[in-house]
Amino acid sequence: MRALALYSGGLDSSLAIKIMMSHGIEVIPIAFVTPFFSPDTEYGKRILGVSIASVDITEEYIDVLLSPPHGYGRNMNPCIDCHALMIRKAKELLEEYDAKFIITGEVLGERPMSQNKWSLREVEKSAGAEGLVVRPLSGALLPPTIPEEMGWIKREWLYDISGRKRNRQMELARIFGIEEYKTPAGGCLLTDIQFSKRLKFLIGIKGRPSREEFELLKVGRHFYVDGSWFLVGRNERENKVLRNSKIWKYMFFTIDYPGPTGIIVEGDLIETAIRALVRYSDAPKDVAVRVRILKDSGESYITESTSLDEEELEKIRI
Repeated sequence: MRALALYSGGLDSSLAIKIMMSHGIEVIPIAFVTPFFSPDTEYGKRILGVSIASVDITEEYIDVLLSPPHGYGRNMNPCIDCHALMIRKAKELLEEYDAKFIITGEVLGERPMSQNKWSLREVEKSAGAEGLVVRPLSGALLPPTIPEEMGWIKREWLYDISGRKRNRQMELARIFGIEEYKTPAGGCLLTDIQFSKRLKFLIGIKGRPSREEFELLKVGRHFYVDGSWFLVGRNERENKVLRNSKIWKYMFFTIDYPGPTGIIVEGDLIETAIRALVRYSDAPKDVAVRVRILKDSGESYITESTSLDEEELEKIRI
């Protein structure tokens, strides 16, 4: 018997997979990927001993993010509709993998809004997968599923874990030999208050942003003024991301002093953008600094500018 499992990168999904494997179920873990979450599949392969299939659902996820039927959580996290989308996608993959049902690591009551009994049922209903989802960690507390009724799995295999305490999961981790596991905070950027603030800004100016624009929200210092959205890197990794971006209109960096990379994505307010860049360089204050500016057309030129002060920066920081 074969099943697909939603692999999130956390301990709960790893345990759910291990539980089913221990009873002879062949499990194929699926890691759904978007700009907002991307499970560590190499870590998962090491823990589970099987390869994890990555499936990019970004375009469909953007539709859900912009207009979630069940609304958002505390920030910009559409948890119920996010889970429903992943269950629906997993259901669509069942035939391709010759699998019969879906496994998740959801724990009843672990997240009060998205993992209560109503929400779990609503997720299945919205996904058109009622009865096909097995939740091994809490299944003993939930109604029987089709796999149980068909005899594919046994109810005694399922646990009765509920609530936010993780003592039992940690004990199961010891039993299954999982010594290395991620913290329970989760890896979804949409639950982060600062990222959500940037996301609201981006949706406000773009309507339906592109994947590349969403990706840029994860790096750099962001500023917006008079129709111009620009970014300044915080370290070499972020500078590299900005340099490799395909959607900048202008790119700029200091010449005579070490400093970050900056890009303008929207608008043409170059003077303010380069003054912000100079502020984060190693140049002395109140000194005119040479800055090279590249245009997306290929044109390049050099100008001089002094830095913005902190008060001005804070007024335009996102």
